[in-house]
Amino acid sequence: MKKLSALSVICAALLAVSGAYAGPLADATSDTLWGIELGGYLDVSYTYDFNNPDDGSDAIGGRAFATDDDEIQLNAFQLYIDRLPEDVGEAGFRFDILAGEDASAIGDLWGTDDDISIYQAFISYIAPMGNGLTIDLGRFATWHGYEAIESPANDQFSRSLLFTYLQPYTHTGIRLTYPINDQWEVSGGMTQGWDVVDDNNDAWTFHGAVRWMPMENVYIQNSVAYGPEQDDNDSDYTLLYDLVATWQIDESWTVGANFDYESTEDLYNDDDVDVYGLGGYVRYDVNEDMYIAFRGEWIDVDEGFAYDNVVVPEDSEIWEITATLGYTITDGLMTRLEYRHDDADGDVFDDEDGKLTDTQDTIALEVIYAF
Repeated sequence: MKKLSALSVICAALLAVSGAYAGPLADATSDTLWGIELGGYLDVSYTYDFNNPDDGSDAIGGRAFATDDDEIQLNAFQLYIDRLPEDVGEAGFRFDILAGEDASAIGDLWGTDDDISIYQAFISYIAPMGNGLTIDLGRFATWHGYEAIESPANDQFSRSLLFTYLQPYTHTGIRLTYPINDQWEVSGGMTQGWDVVDDNNDAWTFHGAVRWMPMENVYIQNSVAYGPEQDDNDSDYTLLYDLVATWQIDESWTVGANFDYESTEDLYNDDDVDVYGLGGYVRYDVNEDMYIAFRGEWIDVDEGFAYDNVVVPEDSEIWEITATLGYTITDGLMTRLEYRHDDADGDVFDDEDGKLTDTQDTIALEVIYAF
């Protein structure tokens, strides 16, 4: 997703230090094929869960992506085609397709969990209104949350608890973005819900966001989403409040934070579910090829809920800490080594005896080639 104002360009750089993964192919095509930019990445990994889970699927609990234990996993082959408008009065589009294990978590245009997903396909137009009103129509990645679907855009290999439990991935509908000035930007939209293309009920979800950049190296976004998200249910609403903040202290140090509050009516055992989550991020660039990153998170659940192979009990808390070493071998080729510890105040993670335990430790190696 591209933004138009100076605010948005710098914000994107702050939020994804390693996210500008378009390489020589994008450079070669942007000025030749009608201004169309092409690019993408290939992501392969291996993860070992020290619990050695024995649940019949060797699944690592509480993970959005990369859920297979003790296997080499093709996470994603992503390809994007980009011709987004840059000036008032221009029109364009964005198209992203993803193949691999990550795609099954996102869902595709046909509402299945196949390993191919067209997770972005939208038309964009900058209307001549004030500083330029960007109108996007179609399917697009969410603006809620600190982390992104695309692994190269994140400092860690595994996705956060907030990304997994509390945040949507994509929306289908209309999105409006207006840059007030170099410091302020607002967005709003109506979508058919979270992570669906065909509407799963007869109600709309409403979104809003306010972005503020008081200095060049500080970015703050407040956003909300409100609407029914359950299948064939128009009356029980979900409210999400999301706060994202980043501060690039200097050329080497960047820190960030993400807070979420989500409330859903009649979600689990006919009870309302309220979930709070807080995450913190620190990244240190050792040099132009190597970085070290840390992430710590905590979520609190009042009434309990289920996510894939993890059932979170009532009045429970889960926290995790992740340490990542990233190294760029050569242009476009990056590898990451990650250690992650998850802990809960109840038994929610599978172990080797087919039982549940309250901790989970994993180590992972990821290799990414971006082009």
